[in-house]
Amino acid sequence: MSASAKYILFIIIFWVLPRMTSGQCSDAGVCSLHSNDNGIFRRSGVGVDYLNGNSGKDSNIRYESLKLGAYYWFTREINIGAVLPLNRQTSKYGMMQGVGDLLVVFDFLFNDHPGDLTVSGDNSFLVGKFEATSVQIGAKFATGTVNQDNLSLQYQNGLGTNDLLLGIIYSAANPQENDYDLFVGGFTLQVPFGIAGNKFDSLERGIDLLGRISYQYPILQKFGLKGETLAIQRLTKSELHQDGEVIKINDNDLQVNVSAAATYKYQEDIFFETGFSIPLIERKINYDGLKRAYTLFASANYHFR
Repeated sequence: MSASAKYILFIIIFWVLPRMTSGQCSDAGVCSLHSNDNGIFRRSGVGVDYLNGNSGKDSNIRYESLKLGAYYWFTREINIGAVLPLNRQTSKYGMMQGVGDLLVVFDFLFNDHPGDLTVSGDNSFLVGKFEATSVQIGAKFATGTVNQDNLSLQYQNGLGTNDLLLGIIYSAANPQENDYDLFVGGFTLQVPFGIAGNKFDSLERGIDLLGRISYQYPILQKFGLKGETLAIQRLTKSELHQDGEVIKINDNDLQVNVSAAATYKYQEDIFFETGFSIPLIERKINYDGLKRAYTLFASANYHFR
């Protein structure tokens, strides 16, 4: 397939199709646990992401998050990453802000085709195909507050539980005319422990399974396009605890979200990305504060080796 044909196909899938949709969910756990080009190319580094989303017209909560991330490769097979979000929620009750839930993830590569690195003078170049399969083990820690201003959990900075995250990720990068493309696919399981509660309500969230597919293509030497599809299935229903009663919540519907982004490589080690996410399948409830009608995002990453 020619480069122009790939570009047209990208536009059809990730621009035209999403315009027929409404409603969305987002999750600070499984949706943040992913692999990108720092993984397959063994690049340690730091990054910052800004997200701006809205819950929809029902509750009309504006969610903002500034995520500070760092990742480091100890060996060619072992990587550790951490993400700390600074969150702000704005609604008819005012503004609430603070530290969100800390995410820590270990990557273990067990199937690897590492490509090669060619050095010419003061410059180095990646050559050949890169391919990797990794197992991810992580945790989301309840560092964000859930009892601020006596409001329900959907207005709070954190989810209120410590969660176990288990994932398997496959990545492949092939040289194209302008740079490498990048394909990433995988599954992640998020298992919450405990009950998130305050004076207003208490929620025991169900187990989530996420499937992810993304593809990034370099249309020019420094510019690229990226598309991603996320599907989240809640395997067990959440439970709402109120006045001594336990109420099962019908929140186990399949959720499907798509995103489109533009990427820019300022230098070999400095990357920028901006885009949007919207749903294909509407999420009807927002007890946990994870529903989104849309999300706009921008990120900057620096790789230091």
